[in-house]
Amino acid sequence: MSLKSKIKGMLHAILMMAKEEKVQPIIVPTDKEKLLDGKVALITGGSSGIGLAIAKAFQNSGAKVIIAGTNQQRLENALSKLGGGTARSLLIDVRDVSALPQKVEEATALFEDNKIDILVNSAGVVTKHDFWNTDEEEYDSIMDTNAKGTFFMSQAVGKQMVEKHIQGHILNVTSSSALRPAWTPYQMSKWAVKGLTQGLADMMIPHGIVVNAIAPGPTATPMLAKKEGDSIYEPYTPSHRYAMPEELASLALFMVSGAGNMIVGDTVYMTGGSGTITMHH
Repeated sequence: MSLKSKIKGMLHAILMMAKEEKVQPIIVPTDKEKLLDGKVALITGGSSGIGLAIAKAFQNSGAKVIIAGTNQQRLENALSKLGGGTARSLLIDVRDVSALPQKVEEATALFEDNKIDILVNSAGVVTKHDFWNTDEEEYDSIMDTNAKGTFFMSQAVGKQMVEKHIQGHILNVTSSSALRPAWTPYQMSKWAVKGLTQGLADMMIPHGIVVNAIAPGPTATPMLAKKEGDSIYEPYTPSHRYAMPEELASLALFMVSGAGNMIVGDTVYMTGGSGTITMHH
């Protein structure tokens, strides 16, 4: 071994020892009401379904929440359900890429904390037609919302987190559809988000930003024409029922809390077995 190689090896060992000394055991709070104390969360698709359930769970755990969507009336209705002084709403169309950096700045200014610790990319639209009958307009609408929107929202918020040295979380909402062969734009978009989650995790973890995804199966939300009080029986899933949005919200809460910091680049499924142990639906 050359002298140069020996010196290089010694320097590497010294650097590793210095890093090791800085890494101390972490005490993670277990009180659910305080899991997100002091955090500010921005949730796209936050006016209904899984997004709104996540906003409620975060708020109940001490976070300030900003719900974003494209319909002012639905946002106001959702805000009234959240109540209190720890929730705000903002019109954001994730398809309008050029406007997203400014929208993120507006979101940041809604609370005096002037930061976003958590981004949940929950905005999404579903396929209305099969492969043979999908037109370009429908294809673009789905891909622009589900995949492109997730990419550029993550970019805008991620830049701010890095600039402000915020060790935050980005949580994408994908789907069990990403476990199956894709022949619709919706399935394709969810495959894309699954891959993006891994790529973003790799890029962001050096900055202390944790990126993951949750993947619901059939869930009792307006997207699947389910309203409060409807039966959640689902004959095609092994569990024979739809998941409830609140169940997904509990998973999301864990994923963006300190308890989930060692889950990095993963997609965690809550499908009742749909897609994980069966290919049906």
